[in-house]
Amino acid sequence: MKTILLIMHMLNGEVVAVGTSLAVNEWCSDAIDKLTYFEENPNYSENNGEVWIHRKYKGKKVLAHYCTSEDGKSFVTYNGELPE
Repeated sequence: MKTILLIMHMLNGEVVAVGTSLAVNEWCSDAIDKLTYFEENPNYSENNGEVWIHRKYKGKKVLAHYCTSEDGKSFVTYNGELPE
């Protein structure tokens, strides 16, 4: 297990940092999938310019995310060895 910080930039401008961990062979995307959920956009209709689904964390829309080391000094994408 590797302890990381999952940094989420919310659509409202807030930045949320959540401590979590990655098991061997897990990616940063696995961490966000565990902590967030998707919700359909009730305002969406075909060709109206709105997205049909939102990723949410505690009821707030997630705009972007990334993972860092616990100290925030380096980015983390994967826990394990990448295949050659």
